[in-house]
Amino acid sequence: MLMKLAFNGAGTDEEFRKKLDVRQRILLAETLMGVLGIASGILMMIIGPQVEKTAFLAGLYCGIGSVAVVVGGINLRKIQKMRKDEALLHRERIKESDERSSEIAKQAAAASVLIFLFFMLAAIIVSGFFSMQIFWTLWGTTIGLCVIVKLTELYYKKNM
Repeated sequence: MLMKLAFNGAGTDEEFRKKLDVRQRILLAETLMGVLGIASGILMMIIGPQVEKTAFLAGLYCGIGSVAVVVGGINLRKIQKMRKDEALLHRERIKESDERSSEIAKQAAAASVLIFLFFMLAAIIVSGFFSMQIFWTLWGTTIGLCVIVKLTELYYKKNM
């Protein structure tokens, strides 16, 4: 949903095809990151100092990596299929340019960021009583999200 939201608004099939090229590159990067995650998990199992302590992370890395590879592969296949079939490409462009769906996705994304920030700030307050490491991690993550939101806002103000 978020990738479709970020790369929608194509007026013609040729514009949509160009947006699909960008999506395809992002999906390829996602798939490669998944392979890197799987390799990291396997490497952690092989050279991890304490297998019982690193087994959870190794499994998590392999699992997340596998999901990234599968989802990326499925979406890359869909894009390849769309690029070969002009009628399917046209239908998908019309479907993705639906203004109502686009507005719903924008509202959901904005609300999600606000809800996430609310919970992060609550967690920052609570964590300050227990662990400064957790406090600073949450604080850095929250500041990072705010910087990303501001930078994307500036980008879209400049390019729209």
